[in-house]
Amino acid sequence: MPDASPDPLLDPQIAALAAADEVEEPPGPDLREVRDLTVPSAGVPARLYSGDLDDCVVVFLHGGGFVSGGLDSHDAHARRLCRDTGRSVLAVDYRLAPAHPFPAAYDDAVAAVRWAREELGERVAVAGPSAGANLAMGAALALAGTDAAPVAQLLVNPLVHGDPSYPSRTELADAYGLTSQRLEWCVEQYLGEQSLRDDPRFAPLLSPDLRLLPPTVLVVAGRDPLRDEGRELGRRLGDAGVTVDLSEEPGMPHGFWRFAPLSDAAGSAVARMSTLFRERLDAATHA
Repeated sequence: MPDASPDPLLDPQIAALAAADEVEEPPGPDLREVRDLTVPSAGVPARLYSGDLDDCVVVFLHGGGFVSGGLDSHDAHARRLCRDTGRSVLAVDYRLAPAHPFPAAYDDAVAAVRWAREELGERVAVAGPSAGANLAMGAALALAGTDAAPVAQLLVNPLVHGDPSYPSRTELADAYGLTSQRLEWCVEQYLGEQSLRDDPRFAPLLSPDLRLLPPTVLVVAGRDPLRDEGRELGRRLGDAGVTVDLSEEPGMPHGFWRFAPLSDAAGSAVARMSTLFRERLDAATHA
């Protein structure tokens, strides 16, 4: 994570780790089976974490601003998600910018969710942090009304608009975990053209079809330049009639998921969102 000015409102345990440069995420929990595979329809690598329940597969899209990250960088996230929800998790190694600009990652996400529904389970859900939340929500919109429509989604620290005019983009411009400058650079690498910023495939917040989305667990970090974007998403989903479980974690930075084993507050935040997501999956699969 990039260096930034000290933030007195940042969770003290995370702040101490950052100051000491000791941020190293421990491995995730052991699971009964983990295997690497390829999503044939997209031609991208993936990793399947086997859960105890076979009623739903969660497609996990990693964060990294569309330019970084992969199966190994978010392995612990996927393992915890599998353990905490009881469901199998398919992590997708979608193509990255700038070598593969928009809409490559979006196309890979849609293809992976569709394939997971066809080949791995009767139902699918989607989950992801940051750019991964963008791709998860984009896939849910693209597949709404089809057999592959996700039954629930978990969106953590979501980048779903990219508009730099949100107040938090200025207030928290130098936030630990993600700066506004870094965010802008990532968006530029992914999109290339300014005119694409309003394309709903990149900015799903602007979609006219939000009402078609499944029940959503939405988590906003209070010390994140994307905070107000997440709040706006919660408002718009509610206005559209979508069932939303919105949690705002006041002392958390962008990317707090990785701190779950290192910070009591981050661990509690991840436990809350995992419990809510599992409840949504249970409700959808037992309906």
